[in-house]
Amino acid sequence: MEERKKLGFFPMFASILAGMIGSGIYDISYQLGTVASPGAAIVAWAICFIGMLTFVLSLMNLLNKEPEGDGLYVYANKACGPLGEFMSGWGYWMSGWIGNIAFATMMMIALATFFPVLGDTGTSWPSIIIASVVMWGMFFFINRGVEDAMIINAILTVLKIVPLVLFFVVVVVSFNFGVFTTNFWTNFAGNVAHGGFDARSVFDQVTNSIMSLVWVFMGIEAAALMSGRAKSKGIAARATVMGLAAGTVLMFIISMLPYGIMTADEFVALGEPSVARMLELYLGPIGGYFVSGAMVLSIFGSWLYYTMGPTESILILSDHGLLPKKFGELNDKGVPTFSLFLTTLLANLLLISMHFTEDAYNFGYSLSASAILITWVFITVYQVKRSIQHPDEPGRIKELVIGLIGCVYFFYAMFVSGISYILLCGVLYVVGFFFYYRGRKAAGTEQVFNSREKLAVVAVCVAAVAGIVMYAMGM
Repeated sequence: MEERKKLGFFPMFASILAGMIGSGIYDISYQLGTVASPGAAIVAWAICFIGMLTFVLSLMNLLNKEPEGDGLYVYANKACGPLGEFMSGWGYWMSGWIGNIAFATMMMIALATFFPVLGDTGTSWPSIIIASVVMWGMFFFINRGVEDAMIINAILTVLKIVPLVLFFVVVVVSFNFGVFTTNFWTNFAGNVAHGGFDARSVFDQVTNSIMSLVWVFMGIEAAALMSGRAKSKGIAARATVMGLAAGTVLMFIISMLPYGIMTADEFVALGEPSVARMLELYLGPIGGYFVSGAMVLSIFGSWLYYTMGPTESILILSDHGLLPKKFGELNDKGVPTFSLFLTTLLANLLLISMHFTEDAYNFGYSLSASAILITWVFITVYQVKRSIQHPDEPGRIKELVIGLIGCVYFFYAMFVSGISYILLCGVLYVVGFFFYYRGRKAAGTEQVFNSREKLAVVAVCVAAVAGIVMYAMGM
């Protein structure tokens, strides 16, 4: 078996941007414009950035003070035991391959600019066939070596920033501050038409924006997940912070520019993806072709990462004795082929089922974002727990406050962004408990679940039933 190569700052920094600059950035204006005025969108951005900053600061603190272990999941173990580590890693795995559905459908929507036969939903049978070919092509590519895939991902990250810079240059010259401030708190596209500032209206708009923003922030944990492959923990920490800052600034600017060109209901009426539709408005069809081509590259990079990331997570769980050893078997390139195959197969089956869904992109990113919230919250929970356990440590109060703010943010995001999606995640956790039990038994554990863990398992099962019922009732 080949020794794993160590990665420097740039590949890890690029992997974060690749995760954040995916399909979401090209459509974030549309997603926000349907539910929020510019004022409410700014408030939503501020809330999400502060929440994600507490996550990053908590993660940096833990990486510096307790650097042992693999990625995120060791801290979930320290916070809530082996079941917590399993739920964190399994949640990351779910988030990744479910998110691939959003990437697949948006890529097909972009390709439909060149090949209209694909339709405008991304879920026609021709679209599903092509997306399936891409999906399995990634399987064979990644199976040849994760490090090579990350280097390709870094190159794609540079290429896909170019059309966003073009969008900025073309649109910013037409930006009108008067248009931006008109109806600053009122959103007609979302039929929220209160006169002037209305606190309840703004709160509703902010609440409805959260899930879209959680989706575009996904990817900032990449450096931590791959920290075992980094040259140092410090590199992983710096890449995470700088990736968050760079990605947030870029996405905020792209999302807010259209509000200064026309009203939200007007640019929403242009359709999806918003960046391509607006460049078509200014440059003609060539603008749409250029952005659509760039979107294909952009989405490919994110899709590549969200195939690698989930595979890495269940490899770690297997190494820690929380899943059967089969999940952690490596080929001669150091890639867990079985886990990669299972991840690809499940994503492909879910993609096929999306043919019968009205809005596959929205479903994919909403369910994916819900799952990642479960993974992220364990970091801030352990930040709080560790701060309490070390009362004499310098900076303990600051770290406690950061952790508490992070916990409040993540639980708030889970509640307001669609609790039904969180409940649906319970269905896949119930399936996962079977493999968790087998993995723990194979590792020689006599009592797999203690009394508290049994209560947690029962609660997840109840949530799963509730999720199925709500989904079946169209809720």
